[in-house]
Amino acid sequence: MKAKKYILYLLCTILCSCLFFGCDRNKEQQKEKVEENHNIESNDIEDSEITKTPIITEEVINEVLENYKEKSIPSVYTGNNKKERYCNVILNENKEIEYYTVVKEEDGHYVWKYTLIENGEGSNDIWEREAVLWLDGIKKKISYSRVTVFLGEDLNEYALYIDDKEQPHIVKRNGDSCTEILGLDLRQTDFREIAVLKNGNIVSADMGKECFIYRQEDGSLITSFPCGWYESLCVKGNQIYIIDQTNSYLQHYDAEQQEFKTAIEASFNTSIRIAAREDDVYTCCFKGIYHTKESGKEFQKVLDAKTYHFAKKTAILLKFFVRDNTFYIVYGEDGGIIKKYVPAGQEDKADKFLTIYSLKNNDVILDMISEFQTKYLDTEIVYETGEGSEGSITIADRIRVLNARILAGDGPDVLVLDGLPMESYIKKGILSDLTPALEQRKKELLPTILSSYTIENKIYMLPLRFSVPIFVFSGENSEVYSTLEALVEYSEENDGVMQGGYSYSDLLEMLYYNYRPEIILEDNTINKENLKDFLEQTKRFCKSEGISETTDHLLTYLEGYSNGNDLIYGKANFLMINMNGGVELGYLPSLIEYKNGEMVGNNGIFFPSTILGINSLSKKKELAYLFFEFAISYEIQKRLIDLSGYQIDTKVLDKFAQIDLSHITNSGGDNGELIFRWFTKEESQQMIQIAKEVHTLFTVDASVWQIIQEEAIKYLKDQKTLEECVDTIANRIQLYLYEQ
Repeated sequence: MKAKKYILYLLCTILCSCLFFGCDRNKEQQKEKVEENHNIESNDIEDSEITKTPIITEEVINEVLENYKEKSIPSVYTGNNKKERYCNVILNENKEIEYYTVVKEEDGHYVWKYTLIENGEGSNDIWEREAVLWLDGIKKKISYSRVTVFLGEDLNEYALYIDDKEQPHIVKRNGDSCTEILGLDLRQTDFREIAVLKNGNIVSADMGKECFIYRQEDGSLITSFPCGWYESLCVKGNQIYIIDQTNSYLQHYDAEQQEFKTAIEASFNTSIRIAAREDDVYTCCFKGIYHTKESGKEFQKVLDAKTYHFAKKTAILLKFFVRDNTFYIVYGEDGGIIKKYVPAGQEDKADKFLTIYSLKNNDVILDMISEFQTKYLDTEIVYETGEGSEGSITIADRIRVLNARILAGDGPDVLVLDGLPMESYIKKGILSDLTPALEQRKKELLPTILSSYTIENKIYMLPLRFSVPIFVFSGENSEVYSTLEALVEYSEENDGVMQGGYSYSDLLEMLYYNYRPEIILEDNTINKENLKDFLEQTKRFCKSEGISETTDHLLTYLEGYSNGNDLIYGKANFLMINMNGGVELGYLPSLIEYKNGEMVGNNGIFFPSTILGINSLSKKKELAYLFFEFAISYEIQKRLIDLSGYQIDTKVLDKFAQIDLSHITNSGGDNGELIFRWFTKEESQQMIQIAKEVHTLFTVDASVWQIIQEEAIKYLKDQKTLEECVDTIANRIQLYLYEQ
């Protein structure tokens, strides 16, 4: 139950982000990706000397598509229509892309249609704009711009809108006006996907993970069946395609015959979007694009995600279309951008190459790579991660492989330093001074962040994002959490203060990052007494909080995990939350108000992320500096990537501080009797002010943390004595430090 409540909290956070950036779509896709493990079995095969390698099954031959380029379609939003918001993208009867927007005026909501006119390679693509006059009759009934225009398989135009009473309505175009389809008993749910079949019947899939089919003439329910995530719905003619509840297979329902066809094996374990064309079925997810025939039994990858925009786990896939040999994906970012994937032409040949490395896949970097390559068409970026290092078992192993390459002069040009031994790299002269590339932007970046990375007037690395640890408490004196010892005593006196389904690993991480023990001294020796005291205090805290076994959560504390809803459903009166972005307050301030509580920062601590540095031995420094300048530009800083942290650009933060989403509400309590609003402008300003005032840098050496985590858990679970645990941690860390 608590896990579900947490997912709803995350859902709220994600929706909030979408609303701010002009996308009325729900970003539940991110929730799915977090909720359901991403360990997809890859269908990748080894590259051969030819550009297209066939995958042979007993049913069908699929070609792996190589040399595809990602190209941006111009945005429909210009200086004159910035107030308009996305409300859908479709392929019309002529297979042209139509983009719909909505704007609220004094006398109601107006809908606009943009038709894409593609010219050759895309550089001269234009949008033709016209008013959707047939919806004028409902312009005063639409609430908060919640309207979706779509084309039925019967080739009639429809719109779904939500009114002020939170009731959904479906209208059908009737000449220059529209007629409401009456009798529909759509289930009450926050979000749904609507489609109309060739025979006119209405299909509705919703957040309750059920798909309904209604008769249009009287709105009566024909049938329903369980399904997976609602946005995976795709219809073609009278055929319905939608993922099942376990994401194990794609359901194919023939709505004409009212029977299920052979299910198609999927096992994507993540959110997908589906496109059907003739007898072909395609799916898209962050691993790539997959294909099968309508009668096929399983999907096979035809295009690897590589560094395309959709390779991000947090990418917001709204729509997915296939036309000839081109794929189109509509993303929630930037108000609803469209990118297309086409075979590379002669003019697309890259003559510059840049290598970027990070220990783990990084969505901020992937987003940046996609945008950089779109702007600099002559440059191709090779993105490497330690996760792919041959023979690497531990993080230390991955770092050894990287260090050997760097010292041999074969290292990457740009380093994402998260988790790497940064101080060692500075001492060894591995990192170049970034100050020349900062001159034009220095005044626009947070001075507290810049000063934290300035060493003798030089800056060797800089984070693109940072997160802020906060304490949430209700009615207590701040002394009770001023030190780890005080917090432990407070917890013991109250038989636990955090409640919630935390694991040993959760609490160990929270305490380590909020009450960091001084374990490694300046001379690189280990202070065993400090380590021992920290572990003892942590065990006492776990005991008083009632931790009895390890529970695997899908996010760590640094990534944004917290049981915030225990302020409602449990007895929690103290929380440690890592705030990972300007719009991720959600309804937390309202929960705090409900508990008569308060929210404060932790002594100005901040956690940097996506820390960029340039390899001083790189032979492509000019290009590396160009990438760094691109990374800190306002154009890139303002981009929204979920749970990635606050941007270091003051202008971006100032815009966050002006957001007021208090008109959005969510129900809570055991019977939904409590109503919680989203944050006000004043509450947003408070959080942004906390973010702006951070000054104490907390860097993470991933190898050191991995050692502490692995060994401390054994002590917390009584699998090792305290002395054994301290000695093992000290010896392992000492050995690692000697190798640097």
